[in-house]
Amino acid sequence: MTQMRLSRRGFNRLLGGASLAALAACGKPEPAPKTIKLGRDVCEHCNMIVSELRFAAQNWDAKRGRARVFDDIGCAVSFATLDGSLDDPALLFWVADATHGGVWLDARKASYKGGFQTPMGHGYAAAPAGEWPVDYAAMVAAVRKKALCQPAQPT
Repeated sequence: MTQMRLSRRGFNRLLGGASLAALAACGKPEPAPKTIKLGRDVCEHCNMIVSELRFAAQNWDAKRGRARVFDDIGCAVSFATLDGSLDDPALLFWVADATHGGVWLDARKASYKGGFQTPMGHGYAAAPAGEWPVDYAAMVAAVRKKALCQPAQPT
């Protein structure tokens, strides 16, 4: 059996090729919801710890190449309203399916129901399209209206 010896030039070429392959693997991440670590991840809007997955939401921060996490669908709507991205059709926006744990839904195609006790009191949870009576536009309008309400004035 003959033993192959790698020259310095061959070694450098091999090392350079491996480095390029490693860099190519570190390209832009694919836009997708991340796995939320309950009790550890923090809401981008209110800075509360995410403690209940069924009310969570995420949207894609294209500039940073990462998902933003929210503890309440209302926080995601409020955050995206404030930064001007909510009405942008390019915004990728996901909501947790409250009826099937661990499933992420396209927020614009999901259906909603109010009346829940959610982490920040917005009251909405999501389910697959057609399962619940409220559509995306109505949920967004209700969250925006509630966000604009003023505290009662003392008499």
